[in-house]
Amino acid sequence: MRKTSPLSNRWVKCISTEGNIRGVAIQATGLVRDMAKVHGLKGQAARGLGESVMGALLVASYCKTGQRVNLNIQGSGYYSQALVDAYPDGHVRGYLIERTLSEPLDEKFGPWGTGLLSVLRTKADEGEKPYIGTVPLLTGHLAKDLSFYWVQSEQIPSAVGLVVNLEGDVVSSAGGFLIQALPGASPSEVRVIEQHIQEIESLADSLTKDASPIHLLSQIFQSTAFVIMEEKKLEFTCNCSWDRVQRALALVGASELKAMLFEDQSAIVRCDFCTKEYRLDKGMLEQMIQELSS
Repeated sequence: MRKTSPLSNRWVKCISTEGNIRGVAIQATGLVRDMAKVHGLKGQAARGLGESVMGALLVASYCKTGQRVNLNIQGSGYYSQALVDAYPDGHVRGYLIERTLSEPLDEKFGPWGTGLLSVLRTKADEGEKPYIGTVPLLTGHLAKDLSFYWVQSEQIPSAVGLVVNLEGDVVSSAGGFLIQALPGASPSEVRVIEQHIQEIESLADSLTKDASPIHLLSQIFQSTAFVIMEEKKLEFTCNCSWDRVQRALALVGASELKAMLFEDQSAIVRCDFCTKEYRLDKGMLEQMIQELSS
């Protein structure tokens, strides 16, 4: 199991004292930096991974204990796909697949280009069906398209901000926020919050100067009184294991395992989420083939 180094990686959740506007802010510099390093991603690719990881965490922050969020983004821009699993306990894992562009991006769209954004929520109870919501990438800017997702799929007016700053090709700061209007919020209250968000001259500059999630929430809420509901550490962890690898290979079947044994005398399984490799030698493959054939 891989874990990220602690570098103030956390989310802070709040709600207005009237109970009609809620928010969560994320500081994830160390988290994003570590995950980009594990996957060998730099520059624009590290930024894309960071955005997708924080986006998934924002969705998971309001899930129930035991649930899992799977964020799947498929685009035509710098990245062909990002897949992220996030949990309401702050654990997250994910990976991003870069795309080699043969021509410049369409200037009408952001770095993600056009495509689809899907959110799969796995319920805490095994008997419940998972929920999946899918929306098109309208702008190619993940923060804006996540805002559209909440309005379209969950009918919750929302504002999202996501920023990954770079120094050269290395992540220097990463953070973001999600603000949502709940039933009972008046148009005037929503307008005030929207104005405060617009008054943040640059979220990127704000994160560079002060990465504190509480400071960011105070900038957004300002004249709207709020209380802190939760502060939680964020961690990059992966639940891959020998047992999962063996179960996956069992699904491949004895004939395919025999081909691996004949060609390479071994097999290597690499986890896409954390890059850990599991090596099965000749004896282990022979044992698995025998068990599957019996």
